[in-house]
Order: sequence, then C-alpha cells, then structure tokens
Amino acid sequence: MFSLRKETDYAIQFLKLLTKNSRTATSLNEVSEKTGLSFLFLQKIARKLRLAGIIKAELGVEGGYRLKIPAKKITLKKVISVIEGGCLLWSCCEKGECKRLEKCAINKKVRKINSKILKIFEETKLSDL
Repeated sequence: MFSLRKETDYAIQFLKLLTKNSRTATSLNEVSEKTGLSFLFLQKIARKLRLAGIIKAELGVEGGYRLKIPAKKITLKKVISVIEGGCLLWSCCEKGECKRLEKCAINKKVRKINSKILKIFEETKLSDL
C-alpha cells in the first residue's frame, strides 16, 4: 500500500496550524500542546521546512515559527518532496533510474499514473486543506 510517512502528515498539520496563527509566531511547544505531536519530532520537521524556505524562525521571547510564503502558494507536492525526499510513486519514473526501462511492460502506464498524482499534489495548496 502506498502511504506517506507520519512525518509528512505531521508537517502538514504543523503548517496548517501556522496558517491559523499567521499574525504571531508560534512556538514548537505551543504546536506540540495543540496537536499532541512530539516536540522533538516537530524540531526535526521544522528544520526541514525552514531549510526548504517554507517557514522562518523568529528568535526571542515572542519567537517561534511563521510561514515564509503564503499558504496559497505552498503546494502539497512541495511539502511531500521536502519531507519524503521526493514525490514519486515508482522510482523508475525518474529518468535513468531503471535499467530495464526498454523491456518494462508497464512503464508507460506507470508514468501516466505518477504524472496524474503529481498534478493533484501540485494543484492542492496548503490553503485548500
């Protein structure tokens, strides 16, 4: 069965919470309390999202995290790619990945399915969730 890791699910929940608190920075403690997610796991997620330029950190007493770009510009594909390290259902869909590509009986269909799913992920924005 195809499924995204819990880390991706938690990242989306974290980002969604940041959209609701857009006027103030939100601390990871606050996110942990509101969502029940592990503080340490949230640190790992926040680091990936920050390095990807999706969120920004603010230091100080009133510090925490904010979205760096508007929620309507953050695609599900972007979040999945950052957390999962890519966004492919089949690794063979990446150019040059499969050594049996020319003999593969399902290559064209698999690529078409992958393309449709990626399109859905690209069209779905954080603000849509």
